Amino acid sequence: MGRVPITVMGYRCERCGHEWFPRIDKQEPKVCPKCKSPYWNSPKKQAPMLYEEFCGKIKTVLKSSNTPLTWTEVRTKAKLPQKWPNNQWVHRMEKDIGLIREKDKNGIIQWKILLS
Repeated sequence: MGRVPITVMGYRCERCGHEWFPRIDKQEPKVCPKCKSPYWNSPKKQAPMLYEEFCGKIKTVLKSSNTPLTWTEVRTKAKLPQKWPNNQWVHRMEKDIGLIREKDKNGIIQWKILLS
């Protein structure tokens, strides 16, 4: 008798992580069988980041770097979810932590911080 692997598609709740096999193949579940959430297939929304956390991450990344960085480099190294920084927070960081943004000869904005 030959043995073969059999793969069956199932579902995973984005809220509680519960995994299960469907009873009916053609119909998508309405709720998670464990937590009963009707939003089982949409991830939880994260709480918005606070200014202090945002500022702290940027300050850490810029202090650890010896060269100025672009926003994309800062965002990647700090693992920030935003595509673009909040302008009000950027102006506030210029006052709070000494953030400096300057255009280089190619017109690319470089971020750096005054080391103190």
